[in-house]
Amino acid sequence: MNILIVMTSHDSLGEGGGKTGIWLEEFAAPYYVFKDAKATITLASPKGGQPPVDPDSEKAVS
Repeated sequence: MNILIVMTSHDSLGEGGGKTGIWLEEFAAPYYVFKDAKATITLASPKGGQPPVDPDSEKAVS
């Protein structure tokens, strides 16, 4: 089974400029389900490279 996970490249919110990005739990939960199922997982983002992480999601797992 092959899985493609496309994540955001967007790192700021509108004119206020607040930081945004992937929400770690929303990425990690399905990632590990797929990994446990022995899927081949490919990660991608529209601009390429590492996607930005929403800093609030990092606080949530601390």
